[in-house]
Amino acid sequence: MKNSFFSAKLISLNRISVLIFTMQLAKPINDFFLTKNNDEKKKLKLIRHTSTNNLNMYELEMDEPFIFGERYDLCLDSYPSIAIDVSDAPTFPEFDDMFNYNGDDLGATYTRKETSFALWAPIAFKVDLKIENEDGTFSFYNMKRGEKGVHRICLKGDYLNRKYHYIVNNYNVVKETNDPYGKGVSLNSTYSAVVDTEKIKRMPKISPKDYLSSYVEHIIYELHIRDFTAQKSTNIVNRGKFLGLTEEKRTTLYGKPAGLDYLKFIGVTTVQLLPVLDFAKVDDLNPDATYNWGYDPISMFAIEGSYSLNPSNPMERLFELRKVVDTFHKNNLYVTFDIVFNHVFDYMTFAFEQVVPNYFFRRRKDGFISSASGCGNDFASEKYMARKAIIDSLKYLMETFDVDGYRFDLMGLIDLHTMNKAYDECKKIKENCIFYGEGWDMGIELSSDLKSCITNSFKLPHIAFFNDAYRDIIKGPTFEGSQLYTKGYVGGNLSYTDGAIYALLATSVDYVFPKRFLNASQSLNYVECHDNHTIYDKLTFSNQEDDEQTILSRIKFASSIVTMSFGIPFYHMGQEIGLTKFGLGNTYNVVKVNNMNWKLVEERFDMVLFFKALNTLRKKLIYLKEIDIEKIAPLIEFERLPNGVLILSSEKIKIVDKSKKFYCIFNPNNFIITHEFDDYYKLYFYNGGFIDKDDTHAKNLILPPLSLSIIYR
Repeated sequence: MKNSFFSAKLISLNRISVLIFTMQLAKPINDFFLTKNNDEKKKLKLIRHTSTNNLNMYELEMDEPFIFGERYDLCLDSYPSIAIDVSDAPTFPEFDDMFNYNGDDLGATYTRKETSFALWAPIAFKVDLKIENEDGTFSFYNMKRGEKGVHRICLKGDYLNRKYHYIVNNYNVVKETNDPYGKGVSLNSTYSAVVDTEKIKRMPKISPKDYLSSYVEHIIYELHIRDFTAQKSTNIVNRGKFLGLTEEKRTTLYGKPAGLDYLKFIGVTTVQLLPVLDFAKVDDLNPDATYNWGYDPISMFAIEGSYSLNPSNPMERLFELRKVVDTFHKNNLYVTFDIVFNHVFDYMTFAFEQVVPNYFFRRRKDGFISSASGCGNDFASEKYMARKAIIDSLKYLMETFDVDGYRFDLMGLIDLHTMNKAYDECKKIKENCIFYGEGWDMGIELSSDLKSCITNSFKLPHIAFFNDAYRDIIKGPTFEGSQLYTKGYVGGNLSYTDGAIYALLATSVDYVFPKRFLNASQSLNYVECHDNHTIYDKLTFSNQEDDEQTILSRIKFASSIVTMSFGIPFYHMGQEIGLTKFGLGNTYNVVKVNNMNWKLVEERFDMVLFFKALNTLRKKLIYLKEIDIEKIAPLIEFERLPNGVLILSSEKIKIVDKSKKFYCIFNPNNFIITHEFDDYYKLYFYNGGFIDKDDTHAKNLILPPLSLSIIYR
């Protein structure tokens, strides 16, 4: 019929909505027929008919529930038959129960003799595998639909590194797409690629020499793979690459340790790598043309190619990343991966959405995709198969690359049931794994009582949180605008003195403010991370009266407080030397601004030595491994002196074998303070680091500006 169209959509398992638009005068239609697999027509029951202007709307009922995978066509007079649109089926309340697949074989499973492919595509009528031949051409194979909507095929022969796509027909909506579970990808992720993950898994695992059984034994140092080695003022060969992190005996131009040797030298225990999973906006072959931190994920399983020496070979990047972890472990360093599961780069092109539309992403009440992350496209972790994908990814990375734990980006957008189950599953693989993330409460689409945010920390006993209260007390408020000019405790704002005590107790003890956590191991203590301004830049805003040397002293003082706090110490690359981003905050795509400055390492090597001493101190102070809040409070006494000076003391803690009482004194002022004690005490840690001489004692102690001093009797 001219100037007319009609559509048919499945709106429940046995009901179809039909819209007919026509510019011609037409009578209401009473007879609608359905065919299944081109068999005989069956008449549908008319439930409801409404019309407005030239639009007629019908609701029809089938005599049996719709069977996914079968072909259905709607027929009526004067119109050609059409396939039923099933794109809303993933929103049906029964959907998860119908298609909750529990197998562990999704993706491509390779051996030299055959490769098996399995794709969860429950609403698809037909799925074809498009795969590269030896000569570079492609062949097409129809996949067989099986249990829970999983389509499968097994190809004989050796398909290692071959490119492939799935062609998914969701009832005449046809998409050609990468494999959502693809562990390998071609250049710039244009295709998925077959890789031998079992070969990586079979590589001998190397354990760090020191077994860290508790979160609070970690000293975490965050770095970006490209930024850490990109600057040319070292003799690192593979700058900006995975393998640049594995080079040993590398130095700055004047012989200071660089790269891996620098990480070993400063005494951190754990290196957090910014995203290593495949992300958008950086060309694999020309990575210097653009820059990105990696928070634009395009895969939950494949590894980023721009960090590889040979991104054209899909297997190569897997070997390289595993070598990074193995090398770190060999050098007694733990490794955590920064994981982005809360959103994706573009949900419309993301493989999960291409295969099963309208399932994997959270929607607002008005039907639009939720974007609480501010980056678009919130992943619906609470859905059964979305939760499975997250957990499968975490298990795959831990089993394959031997990673020790994860930092979760915008973790508050992931439901807490997923986080708890993910931890339980990963703990089966690695008993001392560590989970921590950003617990900000964002968005309204996920119920507040289900979010993995700090306010729900008591429901997430094995998850640690970036402690924003700690950050803002010690450094001062963080974000753009007037907050940047507000001082924290290390900036000289002495109204934060009680807050500093609260922070030293990991905000886990009721002191001035209510406790935030079940125990101290849930508090990740920091004053700088890759987001927002560096502490150096923050202090140039909030303490404009200070000269540079004073700002650097305040940075050392901030690190001292992090060291002496219960909970988990966390540092960002370059924080220890006062790295600047030239006053910029969000530098996720700004070239070179985020680079580690190895020339500054040379110029401020005294700061490097001080940071190293702090990390040595942290490892020596056994009492800071205590996490039980019932035991922490009685251990420590606090005394407040004038000018915001804090004294932490205890007679119950031995900082060395022969100590009977110790004092830890924080001077937040930019001037000397003197204090008289009741007896002579031995200096243990003072201003620049450890005091080695046995005969260095004091009763009237001179507290240098912006300093940590530790004495004992």
